[in-house]
This record gives sequence, C-alpha cells and structure tokens, in this order.
Amino acid sequence: MRRFHSYGPVDCSEHFCIPRKELIQNCTEQLAGNPEKCGHYFTVWAPRQTGKTWLMLQVKKEIENSYPDRFVIGIIGK
Repeated sequence: MRRFHSYGPVDCSEHFCIPRKELIQNCTEQLAGNPEKCGHYFTVWAPRQTGKTWLMLQVKKEIENSYPDRFVIGIIGK
C-alpha cells in the first residue's frame, strides 16, 4: 500500500509520486551529451527537500539503462 513520504528520496513503488519523465530526460541528455565528445556538468540548485537526490538517482538509472557500455557511475550517497 502506498503512503505519503516527505523526507528523503521517494521510492515510487512505496510512496505517492508524480512522474518527472521530461526533467529526467533533459538531465540525462545534458550529462551524457554526445557520447563521442563527452557530456557536460551541471548544478542542481533548489531548496531543501525538493527532490534533488531523487532526481539524480533517476538520472543515474536512466544512464545505466541507456548507455551501459559507455559510462561507469559511482555510488550516489543518500
């Protein structure tokens, strides 16, 4: 049964959440860029508890799924 969660990264299988597919896709494209020429760095600026960690965890999953042989991603702390 899903429940509301307001602290820490949201797990969409356990908590109510709104899909942010366009935002995740934009961040993924910005980081990956043209895989032959490398991607780009960017900063995520937002107030506390607005989904920054959740966003980066989703982008990490997307990059691992889309480019498994091109990028090695380290651990993202929670």
